[in-house]
Amino acid sequence: MEVVDEVTSAGLGLSVRDATSLGRYIPPEMTRAYAVCFTEDKPEYAAIDLFVVPSAESCPAKRGAVVPRPPVPDVTGRTSAEAVALMASTGFQPDRMTAQDEEKPSRRLDSRTARNWRVCSQSPAAGKPFDADEKVLMRISADCRTKPKIPSE
Repeated sequence: MEVVDEVTSAGLGLSVRDATSLGRYIPPEMTRAYAVCFTEDKPEYAAIDLFVVPSAESCPAKRGAVVPRPPVPDVTGRTSAEAVALMASTGFQPDRMTAQDEEKPSRRLDSRTARNWRVCSQSPAAGKPFDADEKVLMRISADCRTKPKIPSE
């Protein structure tokens, strides 16, 4: 996203937001995978708001327009690090994601150890329409032999 480079080199602050009604989280490290649809100058803050959509999508006719909700991706079998990145790129906020030890759900996980563990099951279920307000639960294990079902509702 060249606009980000232009804005920052001009010494301005910026925020990047979903241009649609979906309220998706935009991962800062992935802004280049998005297309700018609208901008709003914020001179009182020496900043610009960028309203974006993923590059594969068309911009809505107006900011905040209602658009179809994309499906939740299937992250089972992926490492927890890959799963978190994919869920974030779908629009889920990282602080609304939880990775839980499949065998000992109450055990606190070390993020360095768990990042290479695999997702055994997930909620919300793959294919369900995206909802930015929904919390994500991924049950992970170093060895996913069993696949416990997580209630989707």
